[in-house]
Amino acid sequence: MKRAFPFCLSILVGAIVQCFAQNDQPASRGNENSFEELPELKASEILKPEFLKGPHFTVRESVPTSSGMNQFVIDSDYGVFDADGNAMLVQRVGEVAAIAQLKDVSRTDQFQQSLVTAAKGPYNAAKNVVQDPGEALSSAGKGLMKFMRRTGETVKHVSRGQTEKDSEGNKAEEMIGYTRTKRQVAARLGVDPYSTNPVLQKELDGIAWASFGGGFAFSAATFPIGGAVGLGLTATSVSKTIGQLINEKSPPELKAINRSTLRAIGASAKDAERFLENAAFTPTHQTAFVHHLKALDGVANRGAFVRAAAENSSSEADALFCVQTSALLTKIYAEQKPLARIVMLGDFPVAVAQDGTVVVALQWDYAAWTARAASFTNQIQELAHQSGNKGVLVALSGEASPRLQQELRSRGITVRDRVSSGPLK
Repeated sequence: MKRAFPFCLSILVGAIVQCFAQNDQPASRGNENSFEELPELKASEILKPEFLKGPHFTVRESVPTSSGMNQFVIDSDYGVFDADGNAMLVQRVGEVAAIAQLKDVSRTDQFQQSLVTAAKGPYNAAKNVVQDPGEALSSAGKGLMKFMRRTGETVKHVSRGQTEKDSEGNKAEEMIGYTRTKRQVAARLGVDPYSTNPVLQKELDGIAWASFGGGFAFSAATFPIGGAVGLGLTATSVSKTIGQLINEKSPPELKAINRSTLRAIGASAKDAERFLENAAFTPTHQTAFVHHLKALDGVANRGAFVRAAAENSSSEADALFCVQTSALLTKIYAEQKPLARIVMLGDFPVAVAQDGTVVVALQWDYAAWTARAASFTNQIQELAHQSGNKGVLVALSGEASPRLQQELRSRGITVRDRVSSGPLK
């Protein structure tokens, strides 16, 4: 599987944040021995046991770190999954547990009978989603997400097998009921209903189809929560309230809420629309990102981060970078430093606190002292000088190497790593 070139790394290449990239070449060949080479990590040494191995999965021992993300490969009973980064590993492990439970339910006599009943029913719009998984679900981040995003907006695209004599109102009602049922199943399992995991999507669709179209008795007792299930939304730092919003509101409703919030925090109409139409962001990613920016109440220039996210994001890894970075800023804002404004270094958002401290929040799994790290440090120190030399705080979601911490601290920079430790020991 070809890995995407993430937004965070594209920023680094285009400007300065490339400092922590995995395979950077030193800026000066003469000084190359003074910089670190990033190691290949071992899963057994860095992961908590529950993320290393479970009843239906094992994470491979070798963990390269690239583009700021630890690169995991998960061998599971349901296929091999790549996880680009710590946050994605948390999500995928939760999804494996959810898939196991969904498959157990789908083997029951009640479920099988519900499928027979559903096949005889009138709900062709919902039926088409399940009967055509190859096209509708093989690329959930594109096909299914676009499909669900259009629900209630352009109903004529919902069912390619329907004739024009069918009532568009009836089709909309059918799909609204179907997608609501699917969100309820996902909520009970604690997974993202808009996940780009095609195996999970196929299983969710099967249960939703049997429940909505065939009267399957879906209830809270159907899916007992245990183990890693319930971790899906934590990967995007979504609060309980936002999780409920995602599961209760349709994609068009979420888009309307997010649009209003983006405009309220200072994003232009053009930037807001470009962000909301960017397929790299699922409705969950969009809502989480907007929620975190909203929580930065009173912080100036948040719209600039929206613009950068909209213009540069082209993959799920990009979306997670934006969500996690905004979450880190929110955490710092709430717990330690009241922030005054966001400034952009190239396309990368850096905050300036009310006391003048420059705050660099990085969604980064493993950072080391590289040539470009040194270059970036110089840029940050220059910004700090312009802000009155009130200090610099670098906050990393993952781990900073001992050498990086030493180099930054020797320059008077405060370092906080493991701010969002996730699956790390």
